[in-house]
Amino acid sequence: MSPRIALYGLLWRAALAQVHPYAHRIVLWLTPVLSLAAVVLAWKVYGPATAASWGANALCSMTLLTWTWGFLPGAFKLNSPANAQLTPGMRARLLELAMTVWMLCIAGLALANAGSPSDVVLRVVWWMVASLGMALAATGNGAGSVVILAIWPLMGLPSVIPDWAHAMMAHPAFLPLLAALLVAPGLLTIRTIFPCAGDRHWRQLEKRNVWRDTDGLRNREDGRFMRWWQARSLRRASGRRDLGAMLLHGGGPGLQVGGIVLGIAGLGLVGLALVGLMHLGNYSRAAELALEMGWMWSLLPLILFQMHTLMLANLTEKPAGQSLLRLAPAMPATAPRFNRLLASTLLRSSLLAWAMATVTALACSILTGAGGDEVLMVASMCCLALPTMILPLRNHAHRSRYNSVLQWLLGLAIAGVCLLVAVVVRGVLALPVFPIAAVFSVLLVVAMTARRYRSMVRAPFAFPAGRLD
Repeated sequence: MSPRIALYGLLWRAALAQVHPYAHRIVLWLTPVLSLAAVVLAWKVYGPATAASWGANALCSMTLLTWTWGFLPGAFKLNSPANAQLTPGMRARLLELAMTVWMLCIAGLALANAGSPSDVVLRVVWWMVASLGMALAATGNGAGSVVILAIWPLMGLPSVIPDWAHAMMAHPAFLPLLAALLVAPGLLTIRTIFPCAGDRHWRQLEKRNVWRDTDGLRNREDGRFMRWWQARSLRRASGRRDLGAMLLHGGGPGLQVGGIVLGIAGLGLVGLALVGLMHLGNYSRAAELALEMGWMWSLLPLILFQMHTLMLANLTEKPAGQSLLRLAPAMPATAPRFNRLLASTLLRSSLLAWAMATVTALACSILTGAGGDEVLMVASMCCLALPTMILPLRNHAHRSRYNSVLQWLLGLAIAGVCLLVAVVVRGVLALPVFPIAAVFSVLLVVAMTARRYRSMVRAPFAFPAGRLD
């Protein structure tokens, strides 16, 4: 092996190890499995040509996700001024490795989707540009959030693009040419992520910490409305002696189920309001645009549900008043009773959030004019998102071995396994893939929930979370 390639491999593993000690192994096994699942699914449904395209898309997309949320944050930590003095040339190697991986993924996406329909090409273009925005956001640069917000409408509003642009995007040379044009912005982005001067590194690291502390997953209660909501819900829980709700309040801000229910309901109302405004404005393509937006808004509540479960699974990041709450006179005094109360509360909160997200998704699909097949697809996707509900049921006395991204990938892998089983069943019994996958997902979640619930009850005292590390 070339010494340069061996050095790249060493830097890749060292950067991922900053995120999690076993991140490299997890990605090394998970990426081929999901890519193979995409190939098998597309082969059975569409044929070998589409299967090859799906496999390349899955492989490049998973690599881009790992590059964005795993490699870049870890490499950013390695690019400290002290390491630059100890290992001269490391910054240049990190720049080369980051740029090479990104260019290979962009080239793979461009070649795999060249000549595809314009709606597929539009989503590939969105993903190419969004990878740069997410890379900046993951390393603390505010420009990343601006890029993601600026290009988000392209994901769900293809009808506003003129016909000549659709024809241009369907040309086989469009995506390769766009990938070549993105090389210069990509190089500028990578050089911004890895600053040369020491003071710039520390300033950017501080911005990254601020961004991570104030993002949507943290759901901080800095606003006046959120402070009022937290105080009101805490008074209600205390008045009713609702120990489960008090546990969530003691676990930290943003864990109460009322907040996520309000967020999901508000998201659904915003989507329906946009559709209503388009119809009232006598837009000529309002029906088609409403159907496309209905699909986009139908899946967004599932993302909020998964965010909620990931917050519940990481109580160690929200110590708040956990120590005092455990000593409260009304709380159970033994570990099994306390853990049973916490497990029941987390499970009930996750189920309520999932039910609210499912109802909102189905309502948005129906009210925006989706047909029976589309509504069935949305219901199946809701069931396939259910495996993340098992993540909060764990031993909270120890810190989780996986960060939020890896936990989300675990839920995604379970959904992929259910799709693979459904493809096999379809070949034998000629049944539809997604409804069968949804049934397997629900059955698997029931079995895993029962097992993890019993394991959590037998674990040490959950609060204060992460104290045994």
